[in-house]
Amino acid sequence: MSKKMVRTLVLVLVVVLSFSMMFTGCGAKNADSTQSTSAAPAASAEPAPAVSASTAAVEASTAAEPTPKKIEGTVTVWIWDAGNKAIDPLMPAFKAKYPDVDVKVELLTNVDVYKKMLLALSAGEGAPDVATYETSNLAQVVDTGALTDLTDKVAPYVDKINKFKWADATKDGKIYAMPWDSGPVGLYYNRKVFEKAGYASDPDSVSALLSTWDKYYEAAKVIKQKTGSFILSESKEKSSGRLFQMMLWQQGAWYVKNDGSLNFTGSEAVNSLSYLDKMVKEGYADNAEEWTQAWYDGFKNGRVATIPAASWMGGFLSGWIAPDAKGEWGVAPLPAWTEGGIRTANDGGSNFVIPAQTKNLDAAWAFVEYFLGNDENQLAIYKAADIFPSLQSTYTTDFFNEKIDYFGGQPVRKTFADLVKQVPDIAYTKNYSIFNAALMTATQKVYLKNMKPEDALKEAQDEVQSKIDN
Repeated sequence: MSKKMVRTLVLVLVVVLSFSMMFTGCGAKNADSTQSTSAAPAASAEPAPAVSASTAAVEASTAAEPTPKKIEGTVTVWIWDAGNKAIDPLMPAFKAKYPDVDVKVELLTNVDVYKKMLLALSAGEGAPDVATYETSNLAQVVDTGALTDLTDKVAPYVDKINKFKWADATKDGKIYAMPWDSGPVGLYYNRKVFEKAGYASDPDSVSALLSTWDKYYEAAKVIKQKTGSFILSESKEKSSGRLFQMMLWQQGAWYVKNDGSLNFTGSEAVNSLSYLDKMVKEGYADNAEEWTQAWYDGFKNGRVATIPAASWMGGFLSGWIAPDAKGEWGVAPLPAWTEGGIRTANDGGSNFVIPAQTKNLDAAWAFVEYFLGNDENQLAIYKAADIFPSLQSTYTTDFFNEKIDYFGGQPVRKTFADLVKQVPDIAYTKNYSIFNAALMTATQKVYLKNMKPEDALKEAQDEVQSKIDN
């Protein structure tokens, strides 16, 4: 490995380690320590889930055709706890299909995956056969050039998976990851707060009421006056930039333009931060840091009326943030910037990558394809852990039309399946961590020091440019 590549890996590692897990897509509830488990033994009576079309075609080959290559070996998988809990029930069926493949699962936090992976890639040894990577950090590891080129293997799935998911997986026309889940964004709202404010609380009525961010602002005034509740949560001191990024993404914009030049001072970024500053300064945003007890309590007790968030937030609400609030929450599309405009964005999502160090590529790909390229398995994972699939062929199943009691009988899976089709094609890019850190500093200058958003964003852009140039 060249000295330049080593320097690049070290720089990326330093940046990644400077961040809390809150800045990645959906890693708020992960394992706190590293441990290893073995794949479950083969099930004796349990049938294996359906396999992919390409695998089925091989199995259906006639005796006159060449015998398929035997897939065997040990596959080491680095994954965080939530992901492992989702795939673990399917392990017996995987073992039944691939009896000569042993799977060794190592549980790590998402931050530890990134840290250990970059060190292993830099050293040229020690990487797993498969690793889970959140999309917000994917381009960083793709850029190292130390992953397996999966272009040919993922070819059957390119048109079956959300288009925007391929952006961070691709470099120089080659694809280096298989998408797992997406994070289409909607607006979670508290029905009781809206009713107390005098509004209808069914999804269609709320969608019409909050069809634009201007209407959202007007509703914030009414809700605060009549109920005392804030319409959203945004920390003055420690904003993660998550809501800013959703607003940017839904406008089809990002920290960089298509030509690679920085875009912190673009109208989309200035409008987004100016809007949030208005909500904060006028008292319509609860000053609670994300992933803290104060933040959770705001959703539990009705202090906060809405949560602009991705599909995975639904599982967090019903599972551990506000499990007793059955029937109190609904989901509407995100407000648009202009009437009739895009009403969603993406926040988070994850993927599987296969480091080039693997000695068991066939077995590693068999593992990846089995869990991510199969409708039945993706649906089983969604049912088990509320991990929204990137595989679009799952969206036509009855499961997406099921009414969910926690959300007052609303079929929210269908809501997100409809929204994900509108998500603009945006890439987090390899410098996302640097961008996000600069944006966080900019929000503090605006919220706490009353700096104009355009000036704070200009300083952020200059800071980022300096770091990239060096």
